[in-house]
Amino acid sequence: MTEKLYWDAPYETSFKAEVIDFTPEGIILDRTLFYPESGNQISDKGVIIKDGNKFNVDFVSKRDDLIVHHLSDPFREKLKIGDIIEGEIDWEYRYGIMRAHSSQHVLSAIFKNQLDIDTLKANISFEEVSLHISKRVSENELKDVLRQFLKFCTIEKLQFRSKLIPKDEIKQYSKQLRGGISAENNLRIIEIEDYDINCCGGTHIGESSEIGSVYFYEIKKGSEFKYFVGSKAIKMLSKQNIDTLDLASTLNVSVTNLFTSLKTQYFKLKEENEKLIEKALELIAISPNTTLGGIKIGVVNFEVDYKFLSKAFKKFPPKYLLIMNSDSNKVHILSNNEAFKANEIIDELVKKFGGKGGGSPRSAQATLTNELVDIISELTF
Repeated sequence: MTEKLYWDAPYETSFKAEVIDFTPEGIILDRTLFYPESGNQISDKGVIIKDGNKFNVDFVSKRDDLIVHHLSDPFREKLKIGDIIEGEIDWEYRYGIMRAHSSQHVLSAIFKNQLDIDTLKANISFEEVSLHISKRVSENELKDVLRQFLKFCTIEKLQFRSKLIPKDEIKQYSKQLRGGISAENNLRIIEIEDYDINCCGGTHIGESSEIGSVYFYEIKKGSEFKYFVGSKAIKMLSKQNIDTLDLASTLNVSVTNLFTSLKTQYFKLKEENEKLIEKALELIAISPNTTLGGIKIGVVNFEVDYKFLSKAFKKFPPKYLLIMNSDSNKVHILSNNEAFKANEIIDELVKKFGGKGGGSPRSAQATLTNELVDIISELTF
């Protein structure tokens, strides 16, 4: 069994230990500060030192109760079982992971405490977190959550505490515990002062304000979040701050009114663009590119939202085939006649040019593997 020093001493950076076994990838020690990849948290990295020889630890894994230190350098001729080595973890890397992992606990706890929403999945890497929750949140709910999250990460100093509890004693925490219970006999509890209790074997900071800056760079469906902490967050925040000031200056508006101004201009331009597209489609309806077998054929060489295109096509004359081919490899076909069925045309195009697609006689689309130069010439089959 490898003693887990990182649980009780997450801020220590060096240690001494005995080599107790070898694996094809590296060595097993009797004790270690290196955290092994587990629980959706990546492992530590650093070096193992023996008699002036340094061996890079690029990855650390678990094998039952043992921890394997994967060494990238040849080590079998220079190390032997029984050797006392010195280990040094990459502190900047470790601290970035600690801050990221602790931030995930805080954010998951806020979702649970404020909105009764569970965390389905979380992945922790260096200064980066990916979080997926069980329910979509509204824009206003998300704003409230983020305000509280940033407050905990920068201003308030909620203490993080850890302790090992025998599994048969976990019942006393059952009402407070967020998340599931692991299968290990001794459960490690991470408690955020007066706010959250969770089973976790990862490394954590001492207080929440150590997390510092946070930058969300992706939010999907109101339930999937990706964000940076630490130096990655600072880099993005400083860049965005300067970019925002430059943009506000260019548009001659204040920073506080910038996004309102941009939103107004966006909807204005969108409305004007839709009017232009509508007019262009009217002209295509009146003047098709060609006629084949009594069927009018029009080609749209610019991107149009499918719903908008379908709505406009309802006003097209009978016996018409409309093709949107704005991208050389993407084709969308609408048909209101029996002579040319949209899905049959798509099937033939996929056979000839590769790719995949499908649809109905009235509407079909495909993404082709090979470039389609002139679609009208392909309608003679």
